[in-house]
This record gives sequence, structure tokens and C-alpha cells, in this order.
Amino acid sequence: MMECQQVKLTLSAFQDGCVVDSERRDIAAHVKQCRDCASHLDQLTAVRRSLRAIPRRPMPDNLAFSLRAMASRESAFRRRYAGFRGWVHSQYDQLSLFSNNLMRPIALPAAGGLASAVLLFSMVMTNFHGVGRQSLNDIPLSMATDPTVKNMLLDVSEAEFTVDVFVDEQGRVIDYSFPDGFGSMNTSQMRRKLENSLLFTEFNPATSFGQPTSGWVRVKFEGRSAIDVKG
Repeated sequence: MMECQQVKLTLSAFQDGCVVDSERRDIAAHVKQCRDCASHLDQLTAVRRSLRAIPRRPMPDNLAFSLRAMASRESAFRRRYAGFRGWVHSQYDQLSLFSNNLMRPIALPAAGGLASAVLLFSMVMTNFHGVGRQSLNDIPLSMATDPTVKNMLLDVSEAEFTVDVFVDEQGRVIDYSFPDGFGSMNTSQMRRKLENSLLFTEFNPATSFGQPTSGWVRVKFEGRSAIDVKG
């Protein structure tokens, strides 16, 4: 007699008809006498019945084409790597794959460093004007010049006096003051005449390396006829 554990392990094969006749008779006799094994056989039968009741999914239209394409690629792959020449191709492909995998971690930092170098080089070269060569006929210019009078309306006084004038980058008078020793001329009448004269005075602004800049200039009035400008 067969034991329950042995029968339960062979029930699936028993239903499929994959056991010999002697074993099939022993299993059938055991199931008739054992309720537990008979219940297990009924469960397997119900599962098989349920599986057969499941509707079959239709086969995709392109399945046959996909299978033929896969078979064609596999056949071509086998033909390529067949024989000694195929072995050489296989070794070359493996070496190429190994080198690519080896260089991949280095490729991104190297590309980033190269891009940074090109960017910095382009930024430097845009501001680089080359090495200038001095001409033999070049005349050196003053690095800084003082303001000069361009046009002045002389209507101040017949007396001689000196005043310091502050001129901005556009040549306009911004401020003035009397230097030491000329404070006696600092009267309301003199200041009014001086301001009227400076209002209509045009100056050439001071320069520094050729660029206009603000600066003080000392103007000496010599009566109604002349002035003397000193930086």
C-alpha cells in the first residue's frame, strides 16, 4: 500500500497519465479508501477545470514576424562567430567593450575640464589686445593735464586777485574758493561778480591718461584785460 504523502506527490502525474499501470492502480485504490487524498485529488481536478475555462488570449499579429527576426539575428550571430575568424571578431568586440567601459568614468570629467579650459581661454583672449610695439615717431603724451580756460567773460574787477576753481569732467565750474592771502577779496559784491563771470566761463576739463576728469585749477585775474591759469 502506498502512503498518503507519496500519493499526494504523484496525483498531478496521475491525472496527466504519466505513471505506469501498476502505480496507477495503487493510487486509484488508495484514493478510494483515503478521504484526504480523494479531497486533494478533487482540488487538483477543480483547478484544472478552472484553468481550462480561462479564455485564451489571441496571439499578436506581429508575433510570428518578431520570432522570425529573433531567429534570423541569432543565426547571423552564430555564423559571424563561427570558426577562427569568428573567434577573432569575438575577442575584438570584447576588448572594445572593455576599453569603452574603462574610459567611460574618465570621459565625463575630461570633457568638462576641456570645456572649462576652452571657456577660460576664450574669455582671456577677448580681452587680450596683443603686444603693442612703440613707433619710432611716437610722441609721448602727458599722463595728466590740468584744466584750462576755453572762454571767459571778464567782468570782475580792476584789482588783481586769485581764486581756486573746481572743474568737473564736462568743463563746468562746480565750486571755488579764495586761497590763503586773498581772503580780503571775499566780499559779497566780489563773490557776486565772480560767480557771474564763472557762470559764463568755459573750461577744458583736466585729463588723466587721455580721459577727462575733475580737478582744481588756480585762476589769477589781472584786472579786466587778462587772466593767468595755473594747475
